[in-house]
Amino acid sequence: MFVKRVGERQWMSAGYEGGERALLRLSKEEGRTSIVRLKAGSRGPRHTHAGGEDVLVLSGKVRLSGEILVAGDYLYTEPGEEHYLEALEDSAIYASTPRPVTITEK
Repeated sequence: MFVKRVGERQWMSAGYEGGERALLRLSKEEGRTSIVRLKAGSRGPRHTHAGGEDVLVLSGKVRLSGEILVAGDYLYTEPGEEHYLEALEDSAIYASTPRPVTITEK
């Protein structure tokens, strides 16, 4: 069993303006389970996940894979599916992927 308490979260840049991530767990295959907070208007680069990705919107409204999602919505992207994340308002998501991310946008 592994527990990560809310007070143990360490927020760091998600690698793009307006995005920050708190790593919950790193998988054996170097995938990540994280909570990502986004400021309205922020946009992550296009990328793929070798092992697919589970996303649950915790708050706000985002665009992911062309879908507009609000708090409570869930989305799964298939392995290799290229997509980006855009915050349409201040938002937070839970994202989990068993394998590393590959950035496809320069």
